This record gives sequence, C-alpha cells and structure tokens, in this order.
Amino acid sequence: MKSDFMQIRKAKTSDAQGSFKVIQCDFGKHILKKDFELSSKNKDVVYLVLEDQKKIIGYVLGFIVPTRRTEALIHEVRILGSYRGKNLGKKLVDACCKELFAKGVKDIYAEIESELEKFYCKTCKFKKVNNWIEVVKKK
Repeated sequence: MKSDFMQIRKAKTSDAQGSFKVIQCDFGKHILKKDFELSSKNKDVVYLVLEDQKKIIGYVLGFIVPTRRTEALIHEVRILGSYRGKNLGKKLVDACCKELFAKGVKDIYAEIESELEKFYCKTCKFKKVNNWIEVVKKK
C-alpha cells in the first residue's frame, strides 16, 4: 500500500522501537523490542510496518512453520488506536499473506481471540477451521 503519506514496507532492525511503541499503546507486554529486532533478521519471518509520514503506526508479524514449510502463522497485527477502522489492518494482513505465499506457503493460519473473528473471517477472508484448542504451559 502506498499513498502520499502511508506505506507498508519490510521492517528493518531500526523499526523495532517504533513497533514496540505501537504495542505499548495497547499495554502489550508479550513482545519485547528485542523480539522485533530478531524478527527483522529472520528469513522465515514476515515483519512489515505501516508508516504514516515516516511514523510507524502499525505492524504485522507472520512466520513460516519450521516443520511444515507450506504452512505459516500470522502471529500479530496491530494498528495504533487512532488509525483503526480505516481498513489498514486488512491491508497489513493482505501484504503479509502475499509475502508468505511468495515464499511457497500454501496455508496461513492465525490464532485469534474471539473478538477478532469478524476481522479475520469477514474482512480478511480467513475460514474458521477449529483445528486446535489453545493450551499453554508456563514456567
């Protein structure tokens, strides 16, 4: 996506701080600045940023599944609150999917919270498959 002011582009290591600020606006603590830096260097990660007048206002992180290289997962999409509702999240997801498909991926999954089902299934055209039940083991 490119306009006079906004663009989606591949993230660089130097974009980690801007992406970290976006997640902090939602009180996110599950991704650290270092995680963004490492993601920008990993060839199996698609990390894209959305800029408005050179300020990062959103990002998407997706990755190829290491043991099933034809599958990928969109890990996170985030847009600054004041920019939401403008179809920008969909544009980020579409750009991420395009990059992943170009890498040979055939199926892209997203593990989402129930309130995001409409966004993924209606707006981004994902299909609900119910393949997994989410479980976690914490240290």
